[in-house]
Amino acid sequence: MKRINITVCFLVVLIANTALGTIHRVPEDYNTIQAAIEACRDYDTVVIAAGRYCGLGNRDINFLGKAITVRSADPTDPQIVSSTVIDCEGKGRGFIFNRAETSNSVIAGLTVTGGYALLGGAIYCYNGSDPLITRCLITGNSAVFGGAIACTNTNSRPQITNCRLTANSALVGGGAIYCNAAGPELTNCFISSNIAPDGGAIYSHNPGNPRIASCTISANAASGSAGGIYCYKSSNLTINNSILWANSAGYASAILVGNLGAATSVGLSYCDIQGLDANVIADAGCTVNWGRGNIALDPHFVAPADLTGADYHLHKGSGCIDAGDPAFAAQPDETDIDGNPRIIGEKVDIGADEYLPPVPVAIEITPQALSLASNGNWLRCTIFSPDNYNISDIVLGSIVLNEILSPVQTNVDLLTREILVTFDRSQTLKMLSTAEGTAELTVSGRLNDGRDFEGTDTIKVIRPAGKK
Repeated sequence: MKRINITVCFLVVLIANTALGTIHRVPEDYNTIQAAIEACRDYDTVVIAAGRYCGLGNRDINFLGKAITVRSADPTDPQIVSSTVIDCEGKGRGFIFNRAETSNSVIAGLTVTGGYALLGGAIYCYNGSDPLITRCLITGNSAVFGGAIACTNTNSRPQITNCRLTANSALVGGGAIYCNAAGPELTNCFISSNIAPDGGAIYSHNPGNPRIASCTISANAASGSAGGIYCYKSSNLTINNSILWANSAGYASAILVGNLGAATSVGLSYCDIQGLDANVIADAGCTVNWGRGNIALDPHFVAPADLTGADYHLHKGSGCIDAGDPAFAAQPDETDIDGNPRIIGEKVDIGADEYLPPVPVAIEITPQALSLASNGNWLRCTIFSPDNYNISDIVLGSIVLNEILSPVQTNVDLLTREILVTFDRSQTLKMLSTAEGTAELTVSGRLNDGRDFEGTDTIKVIRPAGKK
């Protein structure tokens, strides 16, 4: 994760919507979420306190066509989002939209889990419904079609923004999302670790024209075809500024463009796709339109998909940094998945995450001169508090030297606001074995808010006479 910079624009929207109507609180004013919705008029807001909500009235929740917002106490705070849980307990889905709701019908900052249904384990949109689903965690749901979300009929076009869809499953298609004659718009989302026989992440068919922009789609799996995305029968799909990496399938690990009844096309631009056309397969009569800016570079996630506790934020040196569409212009209120500005560097980054440079810290290495023939045991580094942080904000177990070497000892002095870390000198000398004259050493790690920090010091390297 990264440091969360709450955007003023998002708060302004919430405040403005609240000012237009009445706030209904659950459970203070109403025992269930559905009861609160039934009491609402257009532009009212239902605020759900942190807690776990189960049972009738807290699953299969219907907006009844109302232009209202249903949200957690603070959708911009990931801890509040993860602790405001709609648990369907395998007995239904979280929400259903079927009365032509528009983007004025909003779900914000909720966790939906434990859903099970034929269509859409967590959320089902049909009958021309276009709600806004934002800053939600949708995890651990299952369905026959669309483990997390299903969109069908009359071209329903929900907007799904800044969400995490992870560890959902489908019995037939669309581990995360299923589309049938529908065109959802996904922006700034992580879609990971979902599974299905076909379309591990997304399964789309019949005319609908879904759009995917600035998303990270990784570590999804299909036992049959299309670990990432399966689209066919004129479900013409547009994908830009997105990552498809480490998805797996028996056939077409990234994308399968199928011709089952009608030709289909997929447009790709400024995407990072593992293997490019080797993993993007089009049936006869179908088309993959390779636009500008597509790459096949390891995105260098903070914690790759094959590791426990995967973290799909970009790591320093990722080829996705500043590699997005140079013509991209963020909307005034648009952020990345963490609430940071959508453009931080020279250009937009590819994927859901904008890379945040590390917080600079001052460090001091001792000794300042190091002989390659040294018999000493230790190299020490003093880390001073970064600006706007306390020394206690540094995660001690994250500290490394040159991104490789962990300290053998760490001591914190809260009085002087310093951390003294000790590295094994012999291991340090191995890293410096080819150094000439001076060497730059970098100590880095994590802060409690998820932001990286980094400090650099230069030492003199003494090479004994005759040693090469």
